[in-house]
Amino acid sequence: MIKLLVAVDGSDSSLWAVRHAAFLYREGSVSQIVLLNVQTPIEQGKACAYHSVARLRERERKEGEAALARAGEILDDSGVDYVAQIGIGSPASTILNATQACQCDGIVLGLSAWSRLLALAGAGIPARIMRRARVPVTLVNAPRAQIPSEFTVYRPRTAHARPALVVYPAAFQPPCVDSLAH
Repeated sequence: MIKLLVAVDGSDSSLWAVRHAAFLYREGSVSQIVLLNVQTPIEQGKACAYHSVARLRERERKEGEAALARAGEILDDSGVDYVAQIGIGSPASTILNATQACQCDGIVLGLSAWSRLLALAGAGIPARIMRRARVPVTLVNAPRAQIPSEFTVYRPRTAHARPALVVYPAAFQPPCVDSLAH
């Protein structure tokens, strides 16, 4: 079966990409979803002069977990089998490295209005990913209207493991963390 990587940054457009992946899972087209939030390395800035790397990684973990929280709720509500990861590095390279390391068969990205404009010009993260990806890339346009709350379905929460914090260097691709699969 197909395994999809969905890049999540906490925005509405990325949540529409998560909803699309959940739909594909419910239809039986996808067997597992890898949620990935990419954090830019803080230690490359001035913060490393004032804080330890461990403290900076903990901050990156908290920001990543916050971005993945709503996406996890959507997938939990749909009963989707997924793994959540927080990648550290440049967004395009980290998404491509995670796709290869986790042996994903496709990438799903949400497009905001700004990223659509950049994609038309051949620039931006989605365009870089499409040029370099060895797997199909699905771009999901986010509609402007929000889903009314009366259309959401309540399902009891299940406990999931915390997202794994993974650093994907440009030349090294570690194996995918399968121990977090549920």
